[in-house]
Amino acid sequence: MQSEYFVLMRERSQEHPLLAWDESALAFRKGRPVHRSEPVRLRLGEPAPPKPRMVDHHSLPAPVVSARLKECMEPLSLQGVQWVPADVQVGDAVLHYWLMHMWRRVHCVDRTRSTLAFEVGDGAVLSIDKLVLDEDVLSAVPLEERLAFRLEEAVVHLFHRSVVDRVMSLTPPPEGLRFIPVSDWNDSAGFR
Repeated sequence: MQSEYFVLMRERSQEHPLLAWDESALAFRKGRPVHRSEPVRLRLGEPAPPKPRMVDHHSLPAPVVSARLKECMEPLSLQGVQWVPADVQVGDAVLHYWLMHMWRRVHCVDRTRSTLAFEVGDGAVLSIDKLVLDEDVLSAVPLEERLAFRLEEAVVHLFHRSVVDRVMSLTPPPEGLRFIPVSDWNDSAGFR
């Protein structure tokens, strides 16, 4: 079952900017859907590239995707995912994206087989050197409820192979993202 999951990462590029909130993000940190009547406001994160190239996926670290990626994934009715319009300020322009608010969190890190570092005091996961998913926990959740989710233990966004295959079948291929198999992923994967 672990081999069915991939971690969504941003593509390594100095031209693809990270994004940052241009308003309070507190409502998006509570693990539940958010009620909005207008798009969230985002901006380029620091350090902003001199000539930013906007692509299909940017990291907030929550996924922020183009309309084409949203249209690709939306028919899957990903449970625990809310599509929130996002206006991204890039210079004088405002570009329209979609924040993929992955409010479903699954507590499924196998703490005995993973290699983890913990914060002193509260025992929260500080870093992950090797990620192993608890297959008993995952098998207890119906597949349609775990096609895309965030780990409860850390800000890591997981996607089932069926979602990954659908996204990667787009023509032309999507830019700005990569999916790393869980077995190959750790906290330093963004630098490889």
